[in-house]
Amino acid sequence: MERSYRRPNWYQVLQVDPAADADIISTVYRRLALRYHPDRDPSQAAQMRMRELNQAYAVLKDPEQRERYDAELAVKRDRRATDRYVRRSVPAHMTEGGAFGDAGPPVGRPSGTVLDFGRYRGWSLGQILTHDPDFLEWLERSPAGRHLREEIAGIRRSAQR
Repeated sequence: MERSYRRPNWYQVLQVDPAADADIISTVYRRLALRYHPDRDPSQAAQMRMRELNQAYAVLKDPEQRERYDAELAVKRDRRATDRYVRRSVPAHMTEGGAFGDAGPPVGRPSGTVLDFGRYRGWSLGQILTHDPDFLEWLERSPAGRHLREEIAGIRRSAQR
């Protein structure tokens, strides 16, 4: 009996958004590689996970390979869109071009810069602080939040008063 092999989605393997820039992909890869490195976790599952991480990073770190891979994904996505069995009704906030990320519509009064990426797309920094302060702390340290660091630090300081 022949088994069909289905290649994993490299963005899902690295747990990053397809729109993530190279800095974020590198940072996430390094963190995951530390977690699953054979010196830290000698289990068979960790070895397999590390192999997948290395394959995903090899494709996504090289701009040419990543471009080809994105084109391949687009072809698959376009082909599936015409399949009547796959078509589903998805709320607008969950679509790629929707106004909101996976967290859904913002809660509370907006204050500060509104994010245009990630799970809190459409939320202001002040709304995120009241809903998920740990995420805001993470964003302040991550490459994705580099341009927002001063504003996040100010919002967090004013909340501590």
